[in-house]
Amino acid sequence: MAGFGLSPVKHIKGGVVRSNNFTDGNGYKIATTAPTAYFEGDLVSLSAGLLVTDMAGASPGAVVGVFWGAEYQDNSTGNMQFVRSIANGTVAKAKYKAYVYDDPDLMYKIQADQVATPITEAEVGHNCQIVAGPTGSAITHKSGLVADSSTAATGNAGFPLVILGSGETDMEYTAAGTTMDVLVKINTHQFGIAAGNAGI
Repeated sequence: MAGFGLSPVKHIKGGVVRSNNFTDGNGYKIATTAPTAYFEGDLVSLSAGLLVTDMAGASPGAVVGVFWGAEYQDNSTGNMQFVRSIANGTVAKAKYKAYVYDDPDLMYKIQADQVATPITEAEVGHNCQIVAGPTGSAITHKSGLVADSSTAATGNAGFPLVILGSGETDMEYTAAGTTMDVLVKINTHQFGIAAGNAGI
């Protein structure tokens, strides 16, 4: 199973889908030495004012959004680099400038693992966790983040994702033992309700 992380689809209130670099006058920044790997589609949070990936646990807590690339000055050549992923430990001349889909009202597509208990139409409105510790691809630059279908349930306000429906082309649902794309919204969003809403 190789996921692709969270990919923005549309704004659920009709707004514009765009990544941002703000928080203050300096924008979203990553430490000069990348503390972990960053991949397009990763969930990210702020820690001590800097952007960190937040997927070591199945329920990361409050997140500011989805990482979508960065720019930085190469430490050895001085050249400006524009990247979709950052390898763990990569050193820049100064802090990375990161781009994040940080609107709490964005809808995303993500792959659900459909292991054991698959997501069905009955789970629309339920919350679910992620499969912790995803591994991204240095080739595609995509996150390996996937939704854990077996955790979909009512309640569980601290779960990071709320299921909005099938993300498949035919809008159908697949059986256990397969994978499928689902549409979700970030439930525990720093700029929304950081503690999350209980699933219905």
